[in-house]
Amino acid sequence: MTSFINKETGYEYLVQRKNKVYRDQPFDGVFVDGECSGYDDMFPTIDTCNYEDEPWEGIKMADHGEVWSLPWKCAVDDLSLRMSVEGVRFPYKLEKNIFFKSENSIRLDYTLTNYSPYDFKFLWAGHFMINIEEGTIVKVPDDCKQVTTILTNGNGKFGDILNWPDFTDKDGKSYRADISRPKESKGFEKYYFNNRLKDGWCQLVYPDNKNMLKVSFPVKTVPYLGILMNEGGWDGLYNIFIEPCTVCYDRPDVAKKYGQVCIVKGSGVYSWYVEINI
Repeated sequence: MTSFINKETGYEYLVQRKNKVYRDQPFDGVFVDGECSGYDDMFPTIDTCNYEDEPWEGIKMADHGEVWSLPWKCAVDDLSLRMSVEGVRFPYKLEKNIFFKSENSIRLDYTLTNYSPYDFKFLWAGHFMINIEEGTIVKVPDDCKQVTTILTNGNGKFGDILNWPDFTDKDGKSYRADISRPKESKGFEKYYFNNRLKDGWCQLVYPDNKNMLKVSFPVKTVPYLGILMNEGGWDGLYNIFIEPCTVCYDRPDVAKKYGQVCIVKGSGVYSWYVEINI
């Protein structure tokens, strides 16, 4: 998804680049060498790693997964856009059905089919790159109290446990992680909330009080939430990544070490959805 505009205010929610040509990447390419904008599906991993179990033990899982760099089949009917893609190194089909629920709500229904008789362990994450303004408020469910750091240029390292939303920057100064700081802060912080969510959503409230965006998802099949706040710290962008996900830690083998495993059964299906409301 390359563009998502509030037609009443004219606000573009999704990050777009100024390149004249979309920077595509081949299969198994490097995600950040591509366009790196908008909304992508990260599946069956985010970080490059090797699959751990038979019959695919040792097979490389591509950077940011397979499906962002593959062409999808597309068909349009009266009510929806239907898309599908099949795996390269693993035997699956991922389908996505996109339609409007109302004039201010769009829904993406996902179905993952396992073509193999073997269970397949995977990570799916919605990779929303959303524009923000200084003072944008990040709202999450009340039970989201602690996070685990994954990436940071602040005062911390991978695996640090932080109390949400009270973080500390690289100079040791406290700040509120739920309110976006100026781009000049050069902040860059990715983390996952430690708990399985009771309600699946994350909301952005913009300082003009005219724009609001909410991402919702089903906790039964998508029980976790990641956030990457990029306040000018990476690639000169000022944005937030909202990442609902089936497991955390950016790769399924690491998630397993933390007791998180997501499986589509042999010859089975796994379904979920994402709703975007403005």
